[in-house]
Amino acid sequence: MSNNIIHFVCRSLLLLGILLGSYSSVKGAQPPSDFKIRAFYLDCRTQVMTVSAIKNFASDLSRKGINTLLIEYEATFPFQKHATLCNQLAFSRSEVKEIINHCSSLGIDVIPLQNCFGHSEYILRHDRYAHLREDTKEVSQVCPLKIEDAKKVFREIFQEVAEMHPSPYFHIGADETYLLGSCAQCSKAEKSLLFVNYIKAMCEVVKELGKKPIIWADIILMHPEAVQKLPKDLIYVDWNYGWAPDRFGKLDNLLKLGVKMWGATALRSAPDNVYLTQWMKHFENLATFLPFARSHGYEGIIETSWSTSGTYGFHYDNGWEIISMQPVRQVYPMSGFQILIDAYCQAANSNEALNPQDFILSYAQQRYGLSNKEAQTFLCYFSLPQELVRKGKDTKGTDIAEVIKSCKDMKTKFDKLSPRQHGSEFEHYRLMLDLRINYLCYKEIEFIYNSSAYDITQAEKLAQRLYPIMTEAGKLDKRFMDMNKDYLKPGQTNEINTLRTEKMKELYQALQRQSKTRS
Repeated sequence: MSNNIIHFVCRSLLLLGILLGSYSSVKGAQPPSDFKIRAFYLDCRTQVMTVSAIKNFASDLSRKGINTLLIEYEATFPFQKHATLCNQLAFSRSEVKEIINHCSSLGIDVIPLQNCFGHSEYILRHDRYAHLREDTKEVSQVCPLKIEDAKKVFREIFQEVAEMHPSPYFHIGADETYLLGSCAQCSKAEKSLLFVNYIKAMCEVVKELGKKPIIWADIILMHPEAVQKLPKDLIYVDWNYGWAPDRFGKLDNLLKLGVKMWGATALRSAPDNVYLTQWMKHFENLATFLPFARSHGYEGIIETSWSTSGTYGFHYDNGWEIISMQPVRQVYPMSGFQILIDAYCQAANSNEALNPQDFILSYAQQRYGLSNKEAQTFLCYFSLPQELVRKGKDTKGTDIAEVIKSCKDMKTKFDKLSPRQHGSEFEHYRLMLDLRINYLCYKEIEFIYNSSAYDITQAEKLAQRLYPIMTEAGKLDKRFMDMNKDYLKPGQTNEINTLRTEKMKELYQALQRQSKTRS
């Protein structure tokens, strides 16, 4: 095991201890209890699985003790009255029924998540709904003072979604409403009242449909003085992806009121990307937060899995008319995360805290048939530090050359592993490491290009260095498409590849132009 990985494992264990200590400082701990709701969140915003893949996924979850699927459709729901919202990846009504019927046959409840406040870009981008915007240019949020107009729109949207989901629950989002108080009228009002009054109105609509409303808890944690103004039967989801419990606000302020609380961890979250996965952060999240949620009487637990950041870049025309929008980042599909899916299933169904190192070693042998020695290499793979890289260093200050060397050393060892079973699944781990190395090699060239020492005389040589990296990127594109063609709906693998290599290709074209200009 290299010194870098030993250091990383030790640092991870220290962080785990710190987090455990911070969790224990929150009052109200009780004896561990079982989660009534053991859920998995399915993100259909930017990466949309095929119906067959979703059904297979649900069957696998059911065998492993998961009883709920939380689906965020956004523009992939087959709206009829509000068909303006549907994108090219939208399911048909028969497909949604097929998914829900299959889940019902397994004893899995399908809860829809329909945003109505923040994260509403896919709605507010359209002129039909522009009157609800908090801001003309930043279209992520509904103005909370436009309650009556919003109720009219969302009553219809909620009804369309609710009619297809027999679940007693209905999640209305309400997280990350960072534009609260930003418009001229809202700036005159108290932020907590803006939030509470709007959420109360949306909850009323949900209850009219015979459903129990659910919201994310981050914003109300910032305004605990307003909790008692919200419906008593409202369910709050405390989402924690690896930080201390009071990140958004004093959690005790909610717990002491006896509110209904569920928890949420993350399988994929920032800064994860197609070429970066912070594996140990996610394992440690399961190890620390599930015991905390269990001991504090949380009735449910959700494993979220975010395919994007939830923020978007826009192509505008005059007057901030939106031509198109695309996610700020995309993450490797869930096809590559079976180990974390299974770690969550184990942690959600056991009163014992997950031990990440023990789980990974055991998983290597039981799932893939690796030897004890090979299992150690498998553990090293997940312990390899992965950080974003800018200006020639990663976010921890490590030079990019050293980061590349660590990854290539790991690849040499990992490529020697020979899984005896689930080989196709195992290949995703290899591909993810290869994608990271390709990304890092490109970033090394980019750093040189952006340095003060660069001038046009270096263009040809730099282009020659970049060419084999681009050639390798093309091979990786094909592997990625072949391995995920039946997992994601048509066209998505190509789109992910395009976004991943776009900057690389632009740099190569610039270097070629400069080489020709000089000659």
